[in-house]
Amino acid sequence: MCCDSAEPPATTDRAKRSRQITDPRAMRALAHPVRLELLEQLSLAGTLTAAQASERVNETPANCSFHLRTLAKYGFVEETGDGRGRERPWRRAPGGIGTAESYDAPDSEAAISGRALTDVIVNRHLETVRHYREAVQPTLPTAWQELSGHANVITHLTLDELAELRTELLALLTRHAERTAQPALRPAGPRPVQFFAFTMPRTELSPAVDRGGVG
Repeated sequence: MCCDSAEPPATTDRAKRSRQITDPRAMRALAHPVRLELLEQLSLAGTLTAAQASERVNETPANCSFHLRTLAKYGFVEETGDGRGRERPWRRAPGGIGTAESYDAPDSEAAISGRALTDVIVNRHLETVRHYREAVQPTLPTAWQELSGHANVITHLTLDELAELRTELLALLTRHAERTAQPALRPAGPRPVQFFAFTMPRTELSPAVDRGGVG
């Protein structure tokens, strides 16, 4: 599953729902670098007009307007209801984005599109991490640098325990989600902070497992 939590669930019932994309057309529409960048910039800014977005993604306002309308067609973004034309502000639709890769039908169009979208998003996250380490982290105050970085944990869980832990982690990471779309709720001195986690059940046996050797 690909789960985009750049815009995590907020506190309202409508916003808590994480949307599972099953339409291959929606997956292909989302797997576009400019559209993914627009979604990320909306998560950082809260709302943006096409003109404002163009300055952030290095595209023309007309091109940004086109991509925003395409994202809106599939329910990924929405207008705020203010302004007109290219001065209309846009925001991300509430809720996270999950992509089921159709494991029961791995050769289906939905499965192929889902895997392609997941690959695009994961590679994008890895490039973001590389850029952060090379260009951003050295410019931050020491205290912020010390709290950033990677964590690599290997543990042993049952399927039920993994499901429970995943739910708990998502709830923890989305604790302040409403601040994304509502800047007035942010305390003094905040920075945008991004978490990227990828769960990988492993198939290798641990050293503690009896491998059938002679002791």
